Amino acid sequence: MVQSSQVVRQESYLSLMLASLRYRDFRLVWLGSFTEHFGEFMEIATILWLTNELTHSPLMLTIVGSSRYMAMVFMPMVSGVVADRVNRRSMLIVALLGSAVLSVILAILTLTGLIAVWHLIAISLVSGVAMSFNHPARQAIVPNLIKREHLLNAVSLDFISVHVSLFISMLMVGFLILLLGTGPIFIIRVAGCILAIVWLMMARIPPTPAATKKRAPWQSLTEGFSYLRVNPILVGFIALYLLPRLVATTYSNFTPVFANDILRVGAVGYGYLQAAPGLGAILSLIGLTVLTYYKRKVTLLVFAGLIMGVGLIAFTFSPWLYPSLVLLVIVGGAEIAFSTVNSTLIQAAIPDEVRGRIMSWREVAFGLGPVASIAFGAVAQYTGVPTSVEILGGVCLIVSVVLIIFLPGFRRIE
Repeated sequence: MVQSSQVVRQESYLSLMLASLRYRDFRLVWLGSFTEHFGEFMEIATILWLTNELTHSPLMLTIVGSSRYMAMVFMPMVSGVVADRVNRRSMLIVALLGSAVLSVILAILTLTGLIAVWHLIAISLVSGVAMSFNHPARQAIVPNLIKREHLLNAVSLDFISVHVSLFISMLMVGFLILLLGTGPIFIIRVAGCILAIVWLMMARIPPTPAATKKRAPWQSLTEGFSYLRVNPILVGFIALYLLPRLVATTYSNFTPVFANDILRVGAVGYGYLQAAPGLGAILSLIGLTVLTYYKRKVTLLVFAGLIMGVGLIAFTFSPWLYPSLVLLVIVGGAEIAFSTVNSTLIQAAIPDEVRGRIMSWREVAFGLGPVASIAFGAVAQYTGVPTSVEILGGVCLIVSVVLIIFLPGFRRIE
């Protein structure tokens, strides 16, 4: 009898952890997310490696690394309206095709030896436009594929698809750079986009609510503003999304410097450093999948912010690879826990008819975080990369303290 009850508990735990994957259409969108992001993360890491080889400048690393996200400061306000008016699957497929074309251009420039830093910046900027239409469409699709009580589970599993692809692709990218060079990696990105389109074509995506389509675009945009104006706490949660993006982009941009100049571990070690936060994210998300019914989600935000800050500061003092990897696992886990819980709170608070427009504002914060990392690149240019990362850790601690102060107000959205 004891053994039987243990089996039931194990089955119940696994069933709860994978609850959203029971939905066929969510599984297909989940697979598309994995294949798309697998290629995307390889491409981003390769661009940063090329940038460091061409310039050896921390500031230029943050400029190139942030270029992909600059369009997201402005474009999501438009793409959010579009996501509430058109077929969201079609919108996502067009965005994926655009990304694939840009990756083909990168591959040609690299393989022919014509690649220059300005190419990396320009293509990253246009990639950001495609991403600005990709994310609101995907974010608006996911909640409609599962039951409401499985929302945290679905958001967590959606993030797992992203970070499993991050972890696996980053373990491979250093070896691939050594074996193949940088050009062929951009072809992998093209293949990832094509596979994602195949999965999406197989999925049954619910239609966009008809009510929004009856309004003029400017009325739709105004309605999104009005909804936020009467929900200031929701605005606060959207603004908070800036922090994990700032953290993730900044330390990712600086990993070539840590790999080559501080830890001296080369291309393979660079891949490990990029992969470590992905492993932390996976472990963190596995834990979150079983917290579907946990009510004090804002408390999770506070703890995640504190862990991010302490982990980043400790990372700058590590002179060896393995302790550095452990610390980045911790930072990556805290960063994705913050992002996932915050996204869940936002998603749960908004109705479907304005979901695309409201989530587009989360994408604005998604873009502002990486753009803000340029300031840390400028600091690193004069004080050194470790000092800049320490300041970033301090920012995380300050935000966590502010969250504690305003905790009662933020809990109303729960």
